[in-house]
Amino acid sequence: MPAPLHRHAARELDAVPLNVGFARAVVEGTVAGGLWSDRHDHPRAFHAVHPYGMSLVWGEAVDEAVEHVLAHLRSRTAGEWLQVDPRSDVDWVAALEAVPLDEHAGPGRVVAHTRVNFAFDRAAFTAARLGLTAPSGWRARPATAADFTLPGAVVPSGFWPDAPTFLARGGGWVVASAQTVGAIAFTSYRVADEVEVGIETAAAWRRRGLAAAAAAAMIEDLLARGLTPVWSCREDNVASLRLAVALGFRPTLRVPYLRIPPRA
Repeated sequence: MPAPLHRHAARELDAVPLNVGFARAVVEGTVAGGLWSDRHDHPRAFHAVHPYGMSLVWGEAVDEAVEHVLAHLRSRTAGEWLQVDPRSDVDWVAALEAVPLDEHAGPGRVVAHTRVNFAFDRAAFTAARLGLTAPSGWRARPATAADFTLPGAVVPSGFWPDAPTFLARGGGWVVASAQTVGAIAFTSYRVADEVEVGIETAAAWRRRGLAAAAAAAMIEDLLARGLTPVWSCREDNVASLRLAVALGFRPTLRVPYLRIPPRA
């Protein structure tokens, strides 16, 4: 798409009251995602899709373009996790005929989850920090290039094109025992001085406090560098929600988070 469209999308994105680091990465070309608008001249709505699968619809006049947006979303074949600009007055759950999370969804149905945005409480983190250390036999250390290719669902390679870019844009911290990495906390997105934290624990080492230790070490490092940690997660991801609160994050906003399945 032409550079002017990206600049327009970026300006509109500045006004969206959400954690939108993933969309910013697409708009700025940090990752090879997709950017759509309802029209080339004077666009009213934008849709960005991050390679990880998260997407956002936004724009000051997005409600005027609702039928164009819906037609675009219905034409897509790839699945995605969709958020919509909370300034919109459209009931997007109803518009996409989404099924509530606690109901059985048939094949091809959109499912309505909830995504939680948090604000970081530094005092709460400081008070909790001493209890968020690595257990005996484990230690926290900065992530290296070798950690970029760690296996898992939420890992740096899902968010950055290569290890040098990952390390240059924020890196992360791991908790390891000898050569075994138990958990990683890492920069999933970065916008100015705000760093969104991604977290993954190896399946064999869960429920040992490793994720909390890795995240605490990363947050301490971010604060020392004058950066602000950011956290978002699905409300039904209870482990992530509880960890966020334990680290000093406080829920501030809940918005619909729509799982659109792949289509043939």
